[in-house]
Amino acid sequence: MIAAVLQALTVAASTQAQTARDSAGIRIVDNPRPLWKPAEVLRLSDAPTLVVGYKASPEYTFGRIRQVTRMSDGRIFVADGASMQLRFFDARGVFLSAAAGKGEAPGQLRDMGLVRVLRGDTIAVGVGLSDGALFTPQGQYMRTLNTPRADGGGPPRAIMMDMLSNATRVMMPLSNPAPRAPGTEWTDSVNFSLVGTDHNVIRDLGRLPYMVFVQENAKSYTYPWLSSIAVTAASAEHFYFGFGDRYAVNVYSPSGQLQSIFRRAWTPIPVTPADWENWVVEWSKLWIKSTGDSARKKMQELRDAPYAFTMPAFSQFIPDRIGRLWVREAHYQDAISAGSLTDPPVVPSKWSVFAAKGVWLGDVTMPKDFQPYDIGADYVLGKQYVDGVSKVVQYALIAGGKR
Repeated sequence: MIAAVLQALTVAASTQAQTARDSAGIRIVDNPRPLWKPAEVLRLSDAPTLVVGYKASPEYTFGRIRQVTRMSDGRIFVADGASMQLRFFDARGVFLSAAAGKGEAPGQLRDMGLVRVLRGDTIAVGVGLSDGALFTPQGQYMRTLNTPRADGGGPPRAIMMDMLSNATRVMMPLSNPAPRAPGTEWTDSVNFSLVGTDHNVIRDLGRLPYMVFVQENAKSYTYPWLSSIAVTAASAEHFYFGFGDRYAVNVYSPSGQLQSIFRRAWTPIPVTPADWENWVVEWSKLWIKSTGDSARKKMQELRDAPYAFTMPAFSQFIPDRIGRLWVREAHYQDAISAGSLTDPPVVPSKWSVFAAKGVWLGDVTMPKDFQPYDIGADYVLGKQYVDGVSKVVQYALIAGGKR
C-alpha cells in the first residue's frame, strides 16, 4: 500500500502587517503575522469561572455533549447526545429543565448530530445525515426540516454540513468517487449548496474540496489518516469554508455570495515517523481487542496504512459573539481516540483569532481535554474532561497574556 503524501501550500509573507486587495469583487486578505500587541493578547483564566457536572445526579451527568451555549437570557443550554436531551441551567449552573429525549415520537430524537442555536435562540438539532429538528428557546418541539429522499424513499441524497442562523442548511451531495488506478491519491470535490427551509436551493457554491482519498485496489478506496477534510462554520452574518491543504478561509454571505478570502502565513507541520508510530501504538491500545499474533497483524496493517505526511492547516472553526473567527490548529494526537482531527482536543489546543474583516489578531492556547463551543468577548464556554468525567466548563478571557 502506498503511503499518502500531502503537498501543502505556504502563504507567502509580505513586508506589511496585512495586505488586502480586491479580485473580481472578492476581498483577499494576506496575514504574514499577528497584530496584537502584548497588552492585547488574550489568554484563558488559570481556573474555570464555572463548572457544571456531577456524578451523583442524572441532571448533572453528561454523556456525549454536542453543544454548550449561553442563551440571550443568561441560561446555559447543553445538548447531551447520550440522553438525547436538551438541558437548561441558570447562569450559576443550577439545573432548570430538560426537553426532547430519546425516541421516535414528535419532539424526541433518534440521534443527535450537529447542534446550533439560531436567531432568536431557536435550537436546531441535526438528525441523521441531512434532517434537522427545530425547538423553541425553552426546548419545545417546533418542526422538522426533512431533506427530500431519492425516488422510492431511499436514503437522503445530501449531507448537512452546517446551518446558518436563519436555518439555511449547507448541503453537500453523497459522493461516490470514480475508481482510479491503484495507489492514486486525490482530493475529491463536490458541489456545496445553500438550501432554504422550503428545501429549495438558494445558491450553488460551486465545487469545493471535502476529502482526500487513496485507491487501495481496483474496487476500493480509503481515507488517509490525518488528512485534510472540509472545515465549515456559520454565524449570524457569514458561512466559512476551508480545506486544510492551505491556510485559506472562504467567507460567504447568508445568500451564498463569496465575499472574501483570508489567509495566514503557515509552515506545514510534518508528521514524523515517530509521531506516526506513537499514533499507531496509542490507537491500538484503544481499538485492537485481540491478542498475540492477531493483534500484532492488525497493528502492522495499521502501521502500513496511508497517512498524511504533514498536518492540515486547521481542524475546526468557531465564530464568536463579536464577529471574530477562531481557527484551531490540527494536532495528530487529537485523532487517536476516534480517528478524526475534529475530535475534542486531548492536548492543549492552539487557536488563531481573526477579526471580522479577516485580519489575524493573534493566537490563544486552551487547556487539554477542553472543547470550546461558545466564545464571547470575555468568556469561553465548552466541555472538559475532569477526572474522567465530562463537564460543562467556562473560562474567562483575559487580555495581557503571552503570545
